[in-house]
Amino acid sequence: MSHSTKTLVKRTILVTGGRIALLALWFAAITMVYRQLGLQPNGLAQAGVLAFSLATIKMFTIALGDPLDMDVVRRVPPILNGDPQEAVAIWRAAQQIRIGLAICLISLGAIFARPLAELFLDGKQWSFAVFMAAVAASFELLYRGYLSDLQSRERFDRFLWLEACLQGVRLLAISGLWLSGGLNVKSFLIAYALSTFLVTIGAFAVSGNARRQLLIFCARTSRQTWQYVRWIAPAMILGAAVERFDLFMLSAIKGPDEGGLYGALIPLIMVPEVVIAFSINVLQPRISDLSAQGALLHFWASILKLTVPLALAGAIIAYFFAETIISLSIGPSYLASAPAFRLLFVAVMIWFAVVPVPMSYVVMTQPQTTLAITLVQAVVMLVVGWLAIPSYGAFGAALAVLLTRSIAAALICGFAYYLLKSPASKQETNPT
Repeated sequence: MSHSTKTLVKRTILVTGGRIALLALWFAAITMVYRQLGLQPNGLAQAGVLAFSLATIKMFTIALGDPLDMDVVRRVPPILNGDPQEAVAIWRAAQQIRIGLAICLISLGAIFARPLAELFLDGKQWSFAVFMAAVAASFELLYRGYLSDLQSRERFDRFLWLEACLQGVRLLAISGLWLSGGLNVKSFLIAYALSTFLVTIGAFAVSGNARRQLLIFCARTSRQTWQYVRWIAPAMILGAAVERFDLFMLSAIKGPDEGGLYGALIPLIMVPEVVIAFSINVLQPRISDLSAQGALLHFWASILKLTVPLALAGAIIAYFFAETIISLSIGPSYLASAPAFRLLFVAVMIWFAVVPVPMSYVVMTQPQTTLAITLVQAVVMLVVGWLAIPSYGAFGAALAVLLTRSIAAALICGFAYYLLKSPASKQETNPT
């Protein structure tokens, strides 16, 4: 392993480790919330609404935020030292789009909250929760813009501090609700949204003068942003929806109680999921350079030596100790979901073992192919989910996830390997 590769791996591990520590705090908080909801009247229904809301927030922040993050991260690092003003202009164009999307999202949430609650949550009484999910997603979309700024400039110390602020404020708000006896799904969503809003305002206040001047518009830079986003955004939007098709289909077909039984498992699989995302955040600024140098395939092989054994160990532990893990974390109210948990964890471990490096490469260099693979995922998820969920409920949803992840992982890895072995793999990486 070369010195540069060792340095990148070391930094990836350190930054990912710091974010895992923050994630551990959030994991403790969210499992406590699910445990508390499970003890209340209509607890499974409340858990189902919470799972639906958090899934919706994540879906929109990924679908609308990731394309803009990717554009900033791929364009800013190469010009940061030579043309810092242009680097700021690239970030500003992305953030201006985020502001417009946030306004649209809040407006659509207000309009469609009731029909969505009736369609997915079996009752208009959950309309306010749906609206608050839209509000929280809007604030998180803006917050993530400041993370992408720090990521593109590789200021991971400040990146971690910003993440720590958000998690700290959220934990204080949730703890206050719990201690006061006011914790329920609606109050949780209010606290979640308000916490994100306050930290976003803080990030805006301490950002540089150039990054605070959000009213400055550059048509050329915005057009360049659009040329990339027009291809990658549909793939990200569809991909984010596919990630939550299981929960949405289950809630619509079986109701919020079954959705709660399944959705409460999300925190338990969140750790490896977020480790993947954290690692990709650190790797993305260097993917293009490693590819151009012909070193990405070797780097990918080095990463596999670490991730495959870890994934195998995690899958074995989850399989044999599923009931114990569920009982000690989210509580015995959810023990019936153990078979689904086993399948979900295996699906996540497959993704963790082989996908992060090739996915970053394919997404950044082949947006059209990314869209095609995502379409395959959507078809598999819809077909298997439609066949399995009516008869098997949560287990059927987990089976759909396992098959979808396995097929997508094979496609991503196979295509990335083909490109990297091709003589043309050293050509320029910007999409056409």
